[in-house]
Amino acid sequence: MRRWLKRITPDRHTLENHWCLKHFTAVMLDRRCWTFNRASVTRSFALGLFIAFIPPTPLLPVHLITCALLGVYFRLNLPILFATVFVSNPFTWLPQVAGSIWVGAKLLGLDLMPFLHAISHQTFWADMSVLWPPLLLGALVLGLIAAASGYVLAQGVWRARVIYQLRRRRARSSGRGAALN
Repeated sequence: MRRWLKRITPDRHTLENHWCLKHFTAVMLDRRCWTFNRASVTRSFALGLFIAFIPPTPLLPVHLITCALLGVYFRLNLPILFATVFVSNPFTWLPQVAGSIWVGAKLLGLDLMPFLHAISHQTFWADMSVLWPPLLLGALVLGLIAAASGYVLAQGVWRARVIYQLRRRRARSSGRGAALN
């Protein structure tokens, strides 16, 4: 697993020489931010899923800025963190926002159907203030659920891969031992 992850990520020297990262090399290129161990990868995967549920803003790359700041602060694996946050993309924004609003409305006990029937193109932005509380609460809840299940899933995949490689190594060594006898 570690070899595959290292193969698909850019190396440190390529990033050090990139023109837009020159001013941030001391911070972004800390070894702990590029280490592929179980703790770093699983935490990065979980945090990336949580950040992906932040309501999208088309003009400001809020997900990427949040990833960079939290990833460097907590010294998490940056390639995994950035790759995971792209779960939230223009193709998934509509279901993500609609699901967040639905979950938030259910938790707040709001009935949004009369509001949705009365909404029109002219009053959309004025009526948007009604949707913010359920959107933010739903995004928080769904983000926490995604982060917790992503952490458990990443731990399970990592352990399964380690067990698979250990069994394969044992089978190979026992095969060599039998060939020598």
